[in-house]
Amino acid sequence: MTKEQYDKSIETGELQLGFWNKVSHFSIVLFLFFVPVLFLGIHLYEYLIGNSAYFAEGEIKIMIIALVVGVLFYWLQKSRLKFKKISTNLTSKELIPYIEELCKEWNWTISYHSDGIVVAKTNVSFISGSWGEQVTIILNNNIVLVNSICDLDKRSSLVSMGHNRENVKAVIDLIANTNALTTKGKIPLAEN
Repeated sequence: MTKEQYDKSIETGELQLGFWNKVSHFSIVLFLFFVPVLFLGIHLYEYLIGNSAYFAEGEIKIMIIALVVGVLFYWLQKSRLKFKKISTNLTSKELIPYIEELCKEWNWTISYHSDGIVVAKTNVSFISGSWGEQVTIILNNNIVLVNSICDLDKRSSLVSMGHNRENVKAVIDLIANTNALTTKGKIPLAEN
């Protein structure tokens, strides 16, 4: 994650993706939008070479359905980029050891760790139907932003079988429990 993506993620509350990650994340949308473009291209070609370029009723229905479903999938995929926001009474230095411990407990591999950003990846699990997820945690002052999406470096997937929700809940629970316990003084804060 670049500094600009990090800043923009904090500003918008939405995970910022690079170009190829956007292509991967929105691949179903691109495919669905390609269908009407393909039909239009074929008919334009037919028109240019002097053949009949009329649309059949079925072609129009397919184009409309593809566009409507494409818009719905765009909305769904866009909403999956939203961060969950959690307030904390701990600093990022204090939280990092707890997050690292959570990653160990859940068998997540930290793929990126820098300046208040932790990106962890889960493993492929054929038993639970997961190609893996990417969990992004941004620590900004006393706010923690958490997002989990299907891993963009692996096979594209539209469903996570509830794993993304579980990953976010694990981080939220960690922050809530750590806040509660440190406020009561029952567990020591991580050393600076």
